[in-house]
Amino acid sequence: MKSKNKTLLSEFSLFAVAFIWGGGFVVVKQSLDSITPLWLLTARFFVGAAAIVLIFFKKLKLINRRSLLAGIVSGILIYGGFLFQTIAVLYTTASKNALLTASYVVLVPFVYWIMAGKRPAFLQVAAALLCFAGIAMLMYTGTFGGFNKGDLLTLLCGLLFAVQISFLGIYAQKHDTIVLTIVQLATCTVISFAASLLFDRNIPKTLPLDTTVSVLYLGLLSTALAYLVQTVAQKYTPPANASLILCLECVIGCVLSVILLNERFTPLMWAGSALTVISVLLSQRTRGEVAAKAILSE
Repeated sequence: MKSKNKTLLSEFSLFAVAFIWGGGFVVVKQSLDSITPLWLLTARFFVGAAAIVLIFFKKLKLINRRSLLAGIVSGILIYGGFLFQTIAVLYTTASKNALLTASYVVLVPFVYWIMAGKRPAFLQVAAALLCFAGIAMLMYTGTFGGFNKGDLLTLLCGLLFAVQISFLGIYAQKHDTIVLTIVQLATCTVISFAASLLFDRNIPKTLPLDTTVSVLYLGLLSTALAYLVQTVAQKYTPPANASLILCLECVIGCVLSVILLNERFTPLMWAGSALTVISVLLSQRTRGEVAAKAILSE
Protein backbone atom coordinates (compact mmCIF):
# COMPACT_ATOMS: atom_id res chain seq x y z
CA MET A 1 0.00 0.00 0.00
CA LYS A 2 2.83 2.39 0.88
CA SER A 3 4.53 1.70 -2.45
CA LYS A 4 1.23 2.33 -4.29
CA ASN A 5 0.81 5.65 -2.47
CA LYS A 6 4.32 6.68 -3.46
CA THR A 7 3.54 5.84 -7.09
CA LEU A 8 0.34 7.88 -7.04
CA LEU A 9 2.11 10.80 -5.39
CA SER A 10 4.92 10.60 -7.94
CA GLU A 11 2.50 10.57 -10.87
CA PHE A 12 0.65 13.55 -9.42
CA SER A 13 3.99 15.34 -9.02
CA LEU A 14 4.87 14.66 -12.66
CA PHE A 15 1.52 16.04 -13.75
CA ALA A 16 2.36 19.18 -11.74
CA VAL A 17 5.65 19.39 -13.66
CA ALA A 18 3.78 19.06 -16.97
CA PHE A 19 1.44 21.87 -15.88
CA ILE A 20 4.40 24.07 -14.87
CA TRP A 21 6.14 23.45 -18.20
CA GLY A 22 2.91 24.05 -20.09
CA GLY A 23 2.42 27.36 -18.32
CA GLY A 24 6.00 28.27 -19.18
CA PHE A 25 5.06 28.76 -22.85
CA VAL A 26 2.63 31.52 -21.88
CA VAL A 27 5.08 33.08 -19.41
CA VAL A 28 7.84 33.23 -22.01
CA LYS A 29 5.51 34.80 -24.58
CA GLN A 30 4.52 37.55 -22.15
CA SER A 31 8.05 38.14 -20.84
CA LEU A 32 9.53 38.89 -24.27
CA ASP A 33 7.66 42.22 -24.30
CA SER A 34 10.19 43.63 -21.82
CA ILE A 35 13.31 41.45 -22.06
CA THR A 36 15.21 39.94 -24.99
CA PRO A 37 15.36 36.14 -25.50
CA LEU A 38 19.07 35.84 -24.67
CA TRP A 39 18.85 37.71 -21.39
CA LEU A 40 15.65 35.91 -20.44
CA LEU A 41 17.47 32.60 -20.82
CA THR A 42 20.42 33.91 -18.82
CA ALA A 43 18.16 34.97 -15.96
CA ARG A 44 16.20 31.72 -16.10
CA PHE A 45 19.20 29.40 -15.97
CA PHE A 46 21.04 31.49 -13.36
CA VAL A 47 18.08 31.33 -10.98
CA GLY A 48 17.59 27.62 -11.65
CA ALA A 49 21.26 26.69 -11.29
CA ALA A 50 21.66 28.74 -8.11
CA ALA A 51 18.65 27.04 -6.54
CA ILE A 52 19.87 23.53 -7.42
CA VAL A 53 23.39 24.22 -6.13
CA LEU A 54 22.05 25.61 -2.85
CA ILE A 55 19.82 22.58 -2.34
CA PHE A 56 22.41 19.95 -3.33
CA PHE A 57 25.61 21.73 -2.30
CA LYS A 58 27.10 18.51 -0.88
CA LYS A 59 26.79 16.83 -4.28
CA LEU A 60 29.43 19.14 -5.76
CA LYS A 61 32.21 16.96 -4.37
CA LEU A 62 30.94 14.03 -6.47
CA ILE A 63 31.63 15.81 -9.76
CA ASN A 64 34.43 14.09 -11.69
CA ARG A 65 35.89 14.47 -15.18
CA ARG A 66 33.44 12.08 -16.87
CA SER A 67 30.29 13.45 -15.22
CA LEU A 68 31.54 16.97 -15.96
CA LEU A 69 31.98 16.17 -19.66
CA ALA A 70 28.60 14.43 -19.92
CA GLY A 71 26.86 17.29 -18.11
CA ILE A 72 28.49 19.92 -20.32
CA VAL A 73 27.45 18.16 -23.55
CA SER A 74 23.90 17.73 -22.26
CA GLY A 75 23.84 21.34 -21.06
CA ILE A 76 24.87 22.63 -24.48
CA LEU A 77 22.01 20.67 -26.06
CA ILE A 78 19.53 21.97 -23.48
CA TYR A 79 20.60 25.56 -24.05
CA GLY A 80 20.37 25.17 -27.81
CA GLY A 81 16.86 23.76 -27.51
CA PHE A 82 15.67 26.54 -25.22
CA LEU A 83 17.36 29.18 -27.39
CA PHE A 84 15.48 28.10 -30.52
CA GLN A 85 12.27 27.70 -28.52
CA THR A 86 12.47 31.16 -26.94
CA ILE A 87 13.40 32.99 -30.14
CA ALA A 88 10.66 31.09 -32.00
CA VAL A 89 7.99 32.61 -29.75
CA LEU A 90 8.80 36.00 -31.30
CA TYR A 91 7.49 34.73 -34.67
CA THR A 92 4.78 32.21 -33.75
CA THR A 93 2.08 31.73 -31.16
CA ALA A 94 2.69 30.23 -27.73
CA SER A 95 0.20 27.45 -28.46
CA LYS A 96 1.92 26.36 -31.68
CA ASN A 97 5.28 26.67 -29.92
CA ALA A 98 4.05 24.26 -27.25
CA LEU A 99 2.63 21.71 -29.67
CA LEU A 100 5.56 21.71 -32.08
CA THR A 101 8.04 21.36 -29.22
CA ALA A 102 6.32 18.06 -28.39
CA SER A 103 7.69 16.63 -31.63
CA TYR A 104 10.75 15.57 -29.59
CA VAL A 105 8.71 12.71 -28.11
CA VAL A 106 8.33 11.11 -31.53
CA LEU A 107 11.85 12.01 -32.69
CA VAL A 108 13.59 10.41 -29.69
CA PRO A 109 13.27 6.75 -30.90
CA PHE A 110 14.90 7.63 -34.23
CA VAL A 111 17.67 9.73 -32.70
CA TYR A 112 18.29 7.01 -30.12
CA TRP A 113 18.42 4.47 -32.98
CA ILE A 114 21.21 6.48 -34.61
CA MET A 115 23.11 6.96 -31.35
CA ALA A 116 22.62 3.55 -29.72
CA GLY A 117 21.60 1.28 -32.61
CA LYS A 118 18.15 0.41 -31.16
CA ARG A 119 15.58 0.17 -34.00
CA PRO A 120 12.18 1.85 -33.34
CA ALA A 121 9.00 -0.24 -33.36
CA PHE A 122 6.44 -0.10 -36.16
CA LEU A 123 3.96 1.96 -34.11
CA GLN A 124 6.69 4.50 -33.44
CA VAL A 125 7.16 4.94 -37.20
CA ALA A 126 3.39 5.38 -37.56
CA ALA A 127 3.46 7.93 -34.75
CA ALA A 128 6.20 9.86 -36.54
CA LEU A 129 4.15 10.02 -39.75
CA LEU A 130 1.11 11.27 -37.81
CA CYS A 131 3.28 13.82 -36.03
CA PHE A 132 4.71 15.27 -39.23
CA ALA A 133 1.22 15.40 -40.76
CA GLY A 134 0.02 17.35 -37.74
CA ILE A 135 3.05 19.64 -37.90
CA ALA A 136 2.35 20.37 -41.57
CA MET A 137 -1.23 21.40 -40.68
CA LEU A 138 -0.03 23.60 -37.84
CA MET A 139 2.56 25.35 -39.98
CA TYR A 140 0.41 25.85 -43.08
CA THR A 141 -0.32 29.56 -43.54
CA GLY A 142 -2.62 29.50 -46.56
CA THR A 143 -0.13 28.99 -49.40
CA PHE A 144 1.88 25.89 -50.23
CA GLY A 145 5.39 26.27 -48.83
CA GLY A 146 4.40 29.28 -46.73
CA PHE A 147 5.84 28.17 -43.40
CA ASN A 148 6.35 30.44 -40.39
CA LYS A 149 9.96 31.03 -39.36
CA GLY A 150 9.02 30.58 -35.72
CA ASP A 151 7.52 27.15 -36.47
CA LEU A 152 10.74 25.99 -38.13
CA LEU A 153 12.81 27.23 -35.17
CA THR A 154 10.53 25.32 -32.81
CA LEU A 155 11.09 22.14 -34.82
CA LEU A 156 14.85 22.63 -34.44
CA CYS A 157 14.21 23.02 -30.72
CA GLY A 158 12.38 19.67 -30.69
CA LEU A 159 15.24 18.00 -32.54
CA LEU A 160 17.83 19.27 -30.05
CA PHE A 161 15.69 18.13 -27.12
CA ALA A 162 15.41 14.70 -28.80
CA VAL A 163 19.21 14.49 -29.07
CA GLN A 164 19.59 15.61 -25.45
CA ILE A 165 17.09 13.05 -24.14
CA SER A 166 18.74 10.28 -26.16
CA PHE A 167 22.16 11.35 -24.91
CA LEU A 168 20.98 11.19 -21.30
CA GLY A 169 19.38 7.81 -22.01
CA ILE A 170 22.88 6.53 -22.66
CA TYR A 171 24.89 8.40 -20.02
CA ALA A 172 22.47 9.06 -17.14
CA GLN A 173 22.87 5.48 -15.87
CA LYS A 174 26.61 5.97 -15.60
CA HIS A 175 26.53 9.09 -13.42
CA ASP A 176 24.71 10.59 -10.44
CA THR A 177 21.52 12.22 -11.77
CA ILE A 178 21.70 15.20 -9.40
CA VAL A 179 25.33 15.80 -10.35
CA LEU A 180 24.39 15.78 -14.03
CA THR A 181 21.55 18.23 -13.34
CA ILE A 182 23.91 20.62 -11.53
CA VAL A 183 26.48 20.53 -14.35
CA GLN A 184 23.78 20.86 -17.03
CA LEU A 185 22.21 23.96 -15.49
CA ALA A 186 25.59 25.51 -14.68
CA THR A 187 26.65 24.97 -18.31
CA CYS A 188 23.44 26.58 -19.56
CA THR A 189 24.04 29.57 -17.28
CA VAL A 190 27.62 30.14 -18.48
CA ILE A 191 26.70 29.77 -22.16
CA SER A 192 23.65 32.02 -21.75
CA PHE A 193 25.66 34.78 -20.09
CA ALA A 194 28.48 34.59 -22.66
CA ALA A 195 26.05 34.59 -25.60
CA SER A 196 24.14 37.54 -24.15
CA LEU A 197 27.30 39.62 -23.72
CA LEU A 198 28.50 38.79 -27.24
CA PHE A 199 25.28 39.13 -29.24
CA ASP A 200 22.91 41.29 -27.19
CA ARG A 201 24.13 44.56 -25.71
CA ASN A 202 20.62 45.43 -24.47
CA ILE A 203 21.48 44.55 -20.89
CA PRO A 204 18.30 44.88 -18.80
CA LYS A 205 19.03 47.35 -15.99
CA THR A 206 15.58 47.12 -14.45
CA LEU A 207 12.67 44.78 -15.01
CA PRO A 208 8.94 45.36 -14.50
CA LEU A 209 7.45 43.47 -11.58
CA ASP A 210 5.53 41.08 -13.83
CA THR A 211 8.70 40.20 -15.78
CA THR A 212 10.60 39.63 -12.53
CA VAL A 213 7.86 37.26 -11.39
CA SER A 214 8.05 35.51 -14.78
CA VAL A 215 11.82 35.03 -14.44
CA LEU A 216 11.35 33.55 -10.97
CA TYR A 217 8.63 31.25 -12.33
CA LEU A 218 10.87 30.05 -15.16
CA GLY A 219 13.99 29.72 -13.00
CA LEU A 220 12.57 28.27 -9.78
CA LEU A 221 9.58 26.31 -11.07
CA SER A 222 10.16 25.45 -14.77
CA THR A 223 13.87 24.77 -14.30
CA ALA A 224 15.03 23.99 -10.75
CA LEU A 225 11.86 22.49 -9.21
CA ALA A 226 10.73 20.72 -12.39
CA TYR A 227 14.05 18.90 -12.91
CA LEU A 228 14.24 18.06 -9.20
CA VAL A 229 10.70 16.65 -9.00
CA GLN A 230 11.15 14.72 -12.23
CA THR A 231 14.34 13.11 -10.91
CA VAL A 232 12.80 12.07 -7.58
CA ALA A 233 9.38 11.04 -8.96
CA GLN A 234 10.84 8.70 -11.57
CA LYS A 235 12.25 6.54 -8.79
CA TYR A 236 8.68 5.35 -8.17
CA THR A 237 7.09 5.79 -11.62
CA PRO A 238 7.88 3.60 -14.66
CA PRO A 239 9.61 5.57 -17.45
CA ALA A 240 6.76 4.95 -19.93
CA ASN A 241 4.18 6.35 -17.48
CA ALA A 242 6.41 9.28 -16.56
CA SER A 243 7.07 10.35 -20.15
CA LEU A 244 3.37 9.98 -21.00
CA ILE A 245 2.42 12.33 -18.16
CA LEU A 246 5.17 14.84 -18.96
CA CYS A 247 4.23 15.03 -22.63
CA LEU A 248 0.93 16.57 -21.53
CA GLU A 249 2.83 19.86 -21.27
CA CYS A 250 2.14 20.46 -24.97
CA VAL A 251 -1.62 20.12 -24.48
CA ILE A 252 -1.60 22.25 -21.32
CA GLY A 253 0.52 24.91 -23.03
CA CYS A 254 -1.89 25.04 -25.96
CA VAL A 255 -5.00 25.29 -23.77
CA LEU A 256 -3.50 27.97 -21.52
CA SER A 257 -2.41 29.98 -24.57
CA VAL A 258 -5.95 29.99 -25.92
CA ILE A 259 -7.44 30.88 -22.51
CA LEU A 260 -4.91 33.43 -21.26
CA LEU A 261 -3.58 34.94 -24.49
CA ASN A 262 -6.80 34.73 -26.51
CA GLU A 263 -4.99 32.95 -29.34
CA ARG A 264 -7.24 31.71 -32.14
CA PHE A 265 -7.01 28.35 -33.85
CA THR A 266 -8.36 27.61 -37.31
CA PRO A 267 -10.11 24.25 -37.92
CA LEU A 268 -7.01 23.06 -39.80
CA MET A 269 -4.81 24.00 -36.84
CA TRP A 270 -7.11 22.17 -34.43
CA ALA A 271 -6.87 19.09 -36.67
CA GLY A 272 -3.08 19.41 -36.74
CA SER A 273 -3.03 19.78 -32.95
CA ALA A 274 -5.12 16.63 -32.55
CA LEU A 275 -2.83 14.62 -34.84
CA THR A 276 0.25 15.89 -32.99
CA VAL A 277 -1.15 14.90 -29.60
CA ILE A 278 -2.35 11.51 -30.91
CA SER A 279 1.12 10.81 -32.34
CA VAL A 280 2.71 11.62 -28.98
CA LEU A 281 0.32 9.30 -27.12
CA LEU A 282 0.81 6.52 -29.69
CA SER A 283 4.57 6.81 -29.37
CA GLN A 284 4.35 6.58 -25.57
CA ARG A 285 2.03 3.55 -25.75
CA THR A 286 4.60 1.79 -27.89
CA ARG A 287 7.32 2.49 -25.36
CA GLY A 288 5.10 1.09 -22.62
CA GLU A 289 4.54 -2.14 -24.54
CA VAL A 290 8.25 -2.53 -25.22
CA ALA A 291 9.05 -1.94 -21.56
CA ALA A 292 6.43 -4.48 -20.46
CA LYS A 293 7.84 -7.13 -22.79
CA ALA A 294 11.33 -6.47 -21.48
CA ILE A 295 10.14 -6.91 -17.88
CA LEU A 296 8.25 -10.13 -18.65
CA SER A 297 11.26 -11.59 -20.44
CA GLU A 298 13.49 -11.19 -17.39
